[in-house]
Amino acid sequence: MGTSYTILTKMPKVSIPQKQMTIDVEPGANLMNALLNAGLPVASSCHGDGICSMCRVRLTGDAVNPPVEFEINSMKRNKCAPDERLSCQVEVRGDLTVQTKYW
Repeated sequence: MGTSYTILTKMPKVSIPQKQMTIDVEPGANLMNALLNAGLPVASSCHGDGICSMCRVRLTGDAVNPPVEFEINSMKRNKCAPDERLSCQVEVRGDLTVQTKYW
């Protein structure tokens, strides 16, 4: 008989100081979807396609995927600040803090 093992994976914590809350998300979760699932409004007119750049956020922590050329070009076109990311393009890989102007 084989032995069964359960691998415990730490759930990343996303802190939202402006709302005084912290949410647990699945590793690899899309940040925009995680925020929406937590009941937080996320500005967007492209519904997460990475085109409008309205969902831009400032992140503290680097436990996310690096931006790809598509996101970089969209952020340049929409005049995003160098320290911003599009929440619809961010994959949460660990703990981080999120802030934005629209909360």
